[in-house]
Amino acid sequence: MKVADIVISKLHNVTLSEEQVNVYTEEVAQAIKTYCNRNDIPNDLKFVHANMVVDLITNDQREISGKDSLVTKSIKEGDVQITFESLKISLSESATQSILFDYTSQLNKHRKLRW
Repeated sequence: MKVADIVISKLHNVTLSEEQVNVYTEEVAQAIKTYCNRNDIPNDLKFVHANMVVDLITNDQREISGKDSLVTKSIKEGDVQITFESLKISLSESATQSILFDYTSQLNKHRKLRW
């Protein structure tokens, strides 16, 4: 089973063309190769790769739909007051890097040393 097939099977509420899924898959593949200092992606990372692609697509779809996440801005204890503000999620290189950061413990096992 290919990574793109795993991604398509995990995405239930998102409709993307096969070409779009392949673009996301290649983007994450390049990030993994760069982080691990490798020219290939080990077969052991197939599901990690797929999960990273799903996370990237989910973040992208959240940005496209315009839904904002609410975060707590301030809390006041006397007379209990909680203020929320919206947090825009932007898809960029930093979003890819933050997704990569979430999987570093799994990727570190396959990292090669570069001299």
